[in-house]
Amino acid sequence: MTDTSNKKFFFDYEKLAKLFVEICPDFSAEPHYENATTSRRFAEKVIFDYSKKAKTSKAQNKDKVWSLILETTNSKGKPLKNKLIISTYAFKPAPLQQPFLQHGHLHLTFKQASLLAVAKYCQLVPHLIQRNHIVLTPLAGAIFNKSDMPKLAEELNEPLVDVVMAVISSCQTDGYYLKHSRCHIALAALNKTIVDLKLRGALITKTINMYRFHGKELDKEQLKIFSKYSQQVRQCPTDNSKMEELVAEVIALGN
Repeated sequence: MTDTSNKKFFFDYEKLAKLFVEICPDFSAEPHYENATTSRRFAEKVIFDYSKKAKTSKAQNKDKVWSLILETTNSKGKPLKNKLIISTYAFKPAPLQQPFLQHGHLHLTFKQASLLAVAKYCQLVPHLIQRNHIVLTPLAGAIFNKSDMPKLAEELNEPLVDVVMAVISSCQTDGYYLKHSRCHIALAALNKTIVDLKLRGALITKTINMYRFHGKELDKEQLKIFSKYSQQVRQCPTDNSKMEELVAEVIALGN
């Protein structure tokens, strides 16, 4: 018998996303702004409601659990009803296993649910931009000012929709899994939020390596631009030259 107790667990986000489409088919698209899909309501609940409650619970040294019923239909019109159970796992270890559906129940960590929620929310961004609305997630809004998004898009010479989706995805924890995320945005966010310099350095190294693992290389010129627009979140020292030195070292090691 093989001992698997020390076997490293690798979370497969794409596999989870496919599973979520099976239990909630409208996760794959948001065709209309006026008629919210079930998965859109899930995304908005996680991003704008559960995130605040998770923060409060963490401050109280407590974990939080939510139950959410997903009622929708498949492509043949057959009714689907499944239950999501979302747990924060801030003070106890999360299960080291790929999420799976069992008896109509899907257990997710809050991080996993948040990744799905942000991926879904990005489908809503084009509808919002079309209506001249820019709505950032709480994590993205803590780093970037939504009123700066048009100027940022103009400086990058990119569509506003693409920039907003990239900012939202990159500011999400473990955002390297998400389609629209970019390494340089995640680094700009890290440099403004992590107080401890040693921890910040370690996280910058990890972030570059994880984005690279997912096929997303760092653009140092864009890092400078996004750093210019990022806001100071905590009273932490920021030295962009130091970060640039560390970034250069990490890139050199990977080549």
